[in-house]
Amino acid sequence: MSDTTHTTSSFRHWLSPSLLIGCIGVVAGLMLRVFATGGELWLDEVWSLLKIADLTSPLEILTKVKHDNNHLLNSLWMWVWGPLQTPLIYRAPSLLFSALLLILLMASKPTEGSVRASMLWLILVAFSYPLILQGVEARGYSLTLLCATLAFLSLVEVSNNPSSRRAIFTFSAAGIIGSLSHAIYLLFLAPSIVWLIWRLSAPPLKAHSRAVLWLCITPPILFACLLTFTFYRNMEIGGAPRLPYLEVAASTISVSYGGEPLSSIHPAVTGWSIILAFAVTLACLAELVAWLRSGSPIAWLVGLILVTPWIVVSVLQPHFILPRYFIIQILFAYLLAARFLERLMRQGRVGAAIAVALLGAYIFGNTTHSLTLATMGRSHFVEIFEALASRNQEGAITVGGDQDFQNGLRLQYAHMIAPSTSRLVYVRAYREALTPPRFIIRETLEAYTVFPDEITLSQGTRYRAIQRYRAPLLNGSHVTVYEKNPE
Repeated sequence: MSDTTHTTSSFRHWLSPSLLIGCIGVVAGLMLRVFATGGELWLDEVWSLLKIADLTSPLEILTKVKHDNNHLLNSLWMWVWGPLQTPLIYRAPSLLFSALLLILLMASKPTEGSVRASMLWLILVAFSYPLILQGVEARGYSLTLLCATLAFLSLVEVSNNPSSRRAIFTFSAAGIIGSLSHAIYLLFLAPSIVWLIWRLSAPPLKAHSRAVLWLCITPPILFACLLTFTFYRNMEIGGAPRLPYLEVAASTISVSYGGEPLSSIHPAVTGWSIILAFAVTLACLAELVAWLRSGSPIAWLVGLILVTPWIVVSVLQPHFILPRYFIIQILFAYLLAARFLERLMRQGRVGAAIAVALLGAYIFGNTTHSLTLATMGRSHFVEIFEALASRNQEGAITVGGDQDFQNGLRLQYAHMIAPSTSRLVYVRAYREALTPPRFIIRETLEAYTVFPDEITLSQGTRYRAIQRYRAPLLNGSHVTVYEKNPE
């Protein structure tokens, strides 16, 4: 083929309708992520910031703060800027990495499928509410996703060309950086290494190529092991609600495809969420089986990535799991969903219509969640504390709440960035306090719980609701602020 013919073919390739749709997806995904960067830091972001606020050197991030809210590279960024910057400063790297993820998916070659399947993967990632939610907060998830995607695409290239030193080096570098971004990267790295070792044992592989592969996968293995034994192994895990594993899984899948979490007080929502989660799981499993039956080694890699966290959960039996722990698996489940939609589109007009309808419902549901996040913000506690501090009262203003530990962190942060809140004094265990606080902050994770307009404590003190704040899905709590009635 002549250079002119190749150039013309490439030009037509990049002007194909699928790629134009992909460009629209990138722009829309970037806009949604930009909108999601506004608002206050929420609890986990605040916790990360407070953990490193008093450190005197970057080395202490590794040696002194052995906590799961310490995402090493993100903490380094926060430490460099100090604790008094605007939320956008802290979230800027996450926004950048999220943008690079979309661009990477746009520019990458199809992963053993058509360009249309690759663009559908991009669309699903671009509009994904969980990837937007965790992808632009001031933590390590966005870099983890970027490194996992870069490493995965490198493995696709290695599968096709084991002598590609560029792909092998990229995988090695992404493995090291990803291990520093967040502990959950190990849930991607481990199955990837297992898969690579399996591929290394393939008889057709030349001895030279095998040696190069071993040379390049050894650094991330050694680095991940070193980091695990020096930092992650002894890491303190913060608390969270203890829910059944299957409930967390169903809620995660449902929200990832435009639905809602399971609700303890709304049976209809729970029913529809379970149906959605089951249907999505069935479709993705069917696509994975079909992909495996084609003999593709990449299908085995994707399967290993998806099953690894459940093996870890089954073995370790942690006290709790959270949807964000599965953010990498959400990313690769979207790849299966994209292949499933592309397969539907090839089944004539009816199949194409169904696929387009499913994609439209996905985009609508996820965009609705993302716009709610953009308008509500992730937290309102600094706003709440400033409003309470502005009340016309001399001296200290007492406030209590349902979550003493969390409120202590929130108020500590508010004292740092909003001097007016120094008037607030927090009263722990307000229900047993001899002198009840003037204000109470009630909060719940259940979206359909509505606190009453008035409450009365056991000692007879009465309060009335003065403000309510809603929270986006999978992020923060729904809050009602009460003020003590005048005696």
